[in-house]
Amino acid sequence: MQDAQHLERVRLEFNAFNIPKVEHKDKGESNCTDGYLKIYLKGQETADAYDKFDYELCGNETQRVISEGPRLAMVFSSGELQGRGFKGKYTFETEYKIPGTAAPDGTCSFTYVSSSKKRGELNSPRYPSNYPSDTNCSYLFLAEADEQVTIVFDHFKIKADNNANATAGAYGSGACFEDWLEMYVVYRDNNDRLLGRYCGQTAPGPVESPRGAVGLRITLHTDQESVASGFKARYFFESAKSDAGDCGGNFSNQDSGLITSPNWPAGYKAPGRGLASNACNWVMRARPGYKLSIHFEQFGLEGDPANRGCPAAVLRLWMNVDSDQPPMELCGEKPPVEQWHYTSTGQTARISFTTSDKTVGAQGFRIVWTEIQDSGPGPPSVGLHCESTYHFQCGAGYCISDKLRCDGVKNCGPGDDTDELHCTTEAAEEDYDVLIIITLLVVSSLICLLCILCHSRRNRRNHVRQLGLHRNAHYDSQTSATAGLSSSRRHLQSGGASIAGSLHGINSGNLMIPPAPLPPTSVPPPPHICIAGVDMGMGMGMGHGLMSNGEDDEDDLELDEDQLDADIFINDVHFDEDNIDHVNQMANV
Repeated sequence: MQDAQHLERVRLEFNAFNIPKVEHKDKGESNCTDGYLKIYLKGQETADAYDKFDYELCGNETQRVISEGPRLAMVFSSGELQGRGFKGKYTFETEYKIPGTAAPDGTCSFTYVSSSKKRGELNSPRYPSNYPSDTNCSYLFLAEADEQVTIVFDHFKIKADNNANATAGAYGSGACFEDWLEMYVVYRDNNDRLLGRYCGQTAPGPVESPRGAVGLRITLHTDQESVASGFKARYFFESAKSDAGDCGGNFSNQDSGLITSPNWPAGYKAPGRGLASNACNWVMRARPGYKLSIHFEQFGLEGDPANRGCPAAVLRLWMNVDSDQPPMELCGEKPPVEQWHYTSTGQTARISFTTSDKTVGAQGFRIVWTEIQDSGPGPPSVGLHCESTYHFQCGAGYCISDKLRCDGVKNCGPGDDTDELHCTTEAAEEDYDVLIIITLLVVSSLICLLCILCHSRRNRRNHVRQLGLHRNAHYDSQTSATAGLSSSRRHLQSGGASIAGSLHGINSGNLMIPPAPLPPTSVPPPPHICIAGVDMGMGMGMGHGLMSNGEDDEDDLELDEDQLDADIFINDVHFDEDNIDHVNQMANV
């Protein structure tokens, strides 16, 4: 049969088969040259094209043959040799036109094994034509121990509300009760967990089997009435990921947390080249006696649940991981006026964000989760007594940790910012404390710097003084020989033959001899004073005269009046009594 409802094929099986064959030395020549049974699957016999057969059987072969369409033809020739012949059985069975390994019993059951093929396609019966009514089909995907399977839907249209042309989507058992598609996670203990039920044009989002699962299973159910075009999808077997997936994490013993999509707020992107999907899994665990408040502050994923579902990217939310309830499936964009807020029914909640190779990208999401005191089913009561460790009560009645007050995040849920009120004064006091600490640090740094500078200057003075003492030792003999210079200078100023001098420098009218320069030769030699006619009497071969190299000595150089003459030379310039005033002027300089 072949019509809008039925599309059958022929299955042929032989119970006995014996047609003598002739052995030929030429392996390229057919052995069925005497008797044979030829089978035609494409209608070749109608055009007398008997030489274009699909099968040619002889000998004792027994082979199962399945037609590719609604027709199968056989031509038998006995030949000259006698044989027992054949006996077979034919069956008309529904042709599903589904790629995959079909069940041997002819039912609409197909298996996809990783060891056979790593990726491929699947579809509803007879796609892209309408699927038949009153049909139940099963698709089982089995991965290796270190693999996961991913399924991405490219087309989806299942009859909903007895209207095959419905444009509105539907999700869940409450909306899909005629024709539907269901997805399950398959575990090793044969315990399947429902992921969701879909109908209309609400395409399922991309899905990855979780780590530790055997694979995934899809079932399609149709009733006895109207039909639709069905679905088309792709499957991929890939290496297993961690429990967190490509991103995500586990949270426990925490008061609150923030969950954002990858690259938030710049927008998430498609998986890398050659990857079928990306998945981020977050698990939140509350402490005993508490549950979780989950608030979607911002949300924007590609997709349209009402018209085409979430085929490219999806967020799934499990409000109780330990229950068999399927997750919520979210995509599209949350209007600013809407409030998406959920409360877990147990201590553990899970969020999974999955993108596929057909992802375009969107802004993503920002979710705030908070551990709240479990007040039982229903909304919390404002009069609820909060425990000591959770002694802040929000305006809506939730009891949250007092540590969450004034943390910059609204943890009380939508429309309730009581945990962030009256924080201005506290913030100002905190800023004032920070300013004081910074000021103290700056002052301490300046004091330390001054101490270092003072210590460095003191060390430099001590070093210079030690150098001066070393040089003074060289001139001690000269100092004792000129002790009377001061009295001689006073005598010379009064018209006598005496002058007063000092090798220390110029101070209060005394002639001071500057200290000797340091060793560098680039500095010009200092001026010198020569007092001619002086008999030092030092026994060191010095002539009549006194030379000073400007040593910075604190002791005055004094000479006896008998040792001094009236001739004075300063830098080779002669000064006598008549121009002694000029000497005084130089001394002042």
